[in-house]
Amino acid sequence: MHILPGLTHTVVHILHTYGLIGLFLLLVVEEAGVPLPAPGDTLIALAGAQPGRTLGYTAQVLFLCTLAVFIGSSALYWVMRVGGRTFVDRFGRYIRLNQQRMDRIEAWIVKRGTVAIVLGRLIPGLRIPTTAICGLTRVPYRVYAPSAALAGFLWASIYYLIGSLLEKHMAVITSSIIGVFDSIADSTMLSALTAALLFALAIGAWHAYRRWKGRRPTSTGPTTVSTDASTRS
Repeated sequence: MHILPGLTHTVVHILHTYGLIGLFLLLVVEEAGVPLPAPGDTLIALAGAQPGRTLGYTAQVLFLCTLAVFIGSSALYWVMRVGGRTFVDRFGRYIRLNQQRMDRIEAWIVKRGTVAIVLGRLIPGLRIPTTAICGLTRVPYRVYAPSAALAGFLWASIYYLIGSLLEKHMAVITSSIIGVFDSIADSTMLSALTAALLFALAIGAWHAYRRWKGRRPTSTGPTTVSTDASTRS
């Protein structure tokens, strides 16, 4: 029971220590379907609550958040598209995905198309399931990708604005957390986070390769010619 608060404070410490790089990596991991103890919207709000914000800083945050959402959600989309039901059966409970929710989201996407993807990616609790359903139902990536990018930009903008409006309150919370847990995370934490991300992407690529290799037609022409030649000799 004491692990979750410690993890939450560690995530916030990463954001505080490594700044935009930490924010980018954390969002990619979350969008790829790995739950974080501190939600991504909270992390963006904390970034928006930083004092001394400039137009350049704001542009960097929104760009990196949108890019992180695009990369992470695209990874999850392809894992779901390649792994399909097997992945859902094994890990669906970890990303709050059950059959009833899948059917409801699928019907919504079929009816509303791009609008449903954008709205689903903006609604808390439906972000990850929306991406999973798009992969499972093989929504064309050319349709999903721009929808996810647009939703990512809107999502980041909303929570960045919330953070900037609540700057004083969030600054007090952040400073108190960092003051207590300042020694929890160091450079090894960032390395471990990066390694976990690379491992997840490697697993996804391996499954995609196995699926592609299994579907590739096997040519028996050369074997037949070799056998005939042996018979004649």
